[in-house]
Amino acid sequence: MLVIQTILKHIEARVAHALLRLPDRLLYALSGGQRVNQSGHQLDARIQLGLVLQRAKPALETLPPQIARRQLREMVTIFDLPPESLPRVENLSIPGVAKISTRIPLRLYAPTNQAKDLPTLLYFHGGGFVVGDLDTYDAMLRYVCKKSGCIIISVDYRLAPDHPFPAAVDDALATYAWIQKHGPLFGVDVKRLGVGGDSAGGNLALNICLAGAGALPRLKAPAFQTLIYPWIDLYEAHTQDASFKEFATGFALTAALIEYFTRHAFLSTQKLQDPRVSPLLAPAAGLKRVPPTLLQLCGFDPLRDQGVRLAARLNDAGVDCETKLYPTLIHGATGLAGIVPDAREMLDDFARGLAKLSGSAPAIADRPRKSVLPAATPTPDEDS
Repeated sequence: MLVIQTILKHIEARVAHALLRLPDRLLYALSGGQRVNQSGHQLDARIQLGLVLQRAKPALETLPPQIARRQLREMVTIFDLPPESLPRVENLSIPGVAKISTRIPLRLYAPTNQAKDLPTLLYFHGGGFVVGDLDTYDAMLRYVCKKSGCIIISVDYRLAPDHPFPAAVDDALATYAWIQKHGPLFGVDVKRLGVGGDSAGGNLALNICLAGAGALPRLKAPAFQTLIYPWIDLYEAHTQDASFKEFATGFALTAALIEYFTRHAFLSTQKLQDPRVSPLLAPAAGLKRVPPTLLQLCGFDPLRDQGVRLAARLNDAGVDCETKLYPTLIHGATGLAGIVPDAREMLDDFARGLAKLSGSAPAIADRPRKSVLPAATPTPDEDS
């Protein structure tokens, strides 16, 4: 049975790849015509047909978390980049939170075997605190490691509903503290240690930056931060943001899926306005502690406007925040780089930005992008 399932998945992937390589005009015709958002941007043709093909699978929010995790992993393998070969990839595990016996698995990616300390990104995967793991993000992080010249350490933090809030935040802080102390043993330059993540992982990265001396005694703050469509406002985004309403259905991350993640990850008594849950709502004084940041947002993403609001708040706090918008892409685009050129360009920008922030020597040349947002970030109303 396992062999048959493997063959069927291989056939499914071959068919999907063949379809998605058709000319754009055919892709749009097959998927019901071009979709344009309120900002006038056109959804990528491959993504649009991919969303149609995705309807053959059960929606993630209809599945138990364990099955949802497996389905997500299988979907990513269809559209993701082929995994890059690297000189060094290590699976590690470190002690978890005090009084909890569970260890935290890590995967370290290094662009060289040379014995020297390198700038490092501690990366937290997305998945609404419920799905996602080291394997789901393996190909993406191999690619960014090779292109940026940085060590990347991927963190397999505890997931809900077995481990609801604050388990993921506790694991993120514990991992950062451990790498600060022991990182040099693995070639990490702790003076050039940054944090990053996408979606829920961006929430964890920003939590570390906001934690301050109380949560991270005797530790230096991160040197830099990289955020990809972070999920950082669970309290009022549904009423504040035009993008939340515009993309509530039909664009992979739906309002129903966000509700599913929230219901599983947080107890019913948890106040979602808590800055540890919604770090976008942190006091202005805390935002001043945030290091230089690269923020990447997508045009067809319900979380787009909370990212816009974060950029505005960071700029007001005096933080150097470079914000880039990818108008044709959806939430989860980093897992589509194997078939969508704009998604690969997003990863290239990520690698270039990471190299710039960390002082590394990137393997890809820097070049300007037309999608860089102006310094005066538009309000949600203006952007919609």
